[in-house]
Amino acid sequence: MKALLIAETDTTETALVRRISPWGFDCIRYRSALKALDNIPEIAPDAVFISAVDFPRHWKTLVQFIRADASRNESVIVLLINERFTAEDADKAVYIGVQAIIGEAMDSETDERRLADVFSRYRALPSEAAQSVEAPDSERVTFLFTNPLNEMIVTGKVERLSMTGLRFRPDVPSGTAELESGEILEQCSLKVDKAILHVRCQIRKNANSLLLDFLNPGERAVSVISSFIGGIA
Repeated sequence: MKALLIAETDTTETALVRRISPWGFDCIRYRSALKALDNIPEIAPDAVFISAVDFPRHWKTLVQFIRADASRNESVIVLLINERFTAEDADKAVYIGVQAIIGEAMDSETDERRLADVFSRYRALPSEAAQSVEAPDSERVTFLFTNPLNEMIVTGKVERLSMTGLRFRPDVPSGTAELESGEILEQCSLKVDKAILHVRCQIRKNANSLLLDFLNPGERAVSVISSFIGGIA
């Protein structure tokens, strides 16, 4: 499947690829709104992500152009915003055909659930890829990693598993207190039933629990996690 991103900022592309690549999307990015307009018919994207932060004057035109040729089922439109986006703008966006409005950083579980919900609703994704499992059986799902600051092995409980990452509560929270958002964990082991997956993760948030995103999990990991989630749901 193809996702079109219209955004100037490199970090927006990084965040989006991390979020949607496990769902089978290839991301095509345009930094120019005008060039994107010229190429949208040829690309025929399954999903379009538009940065209203980078293009506050053009996002309405882009949405209307896409909706002139593609229905909500044919192409999902997601608007990326910041705190300056108003309620009036949101009402206008929904009226002209935007299906989801999320933060540009895409760094909250709410954003992830909102994306999964809209893709599932409009069938842009297989239904099992748009789900997650809360508090999976600890005998079936375990996770541990090596703390890059001190090389200690961190164990704990998986509180939530999704296609894009997990929420993990360490057994000893003080042992991970110095880990910061953005830190990459190179040595992670995720066991799902009998499958042992060696994955790389990035810390999205470190509070009472760690919110972790998978980095390029690979086909085997995606298949194993998808099968597990689909079997639970």
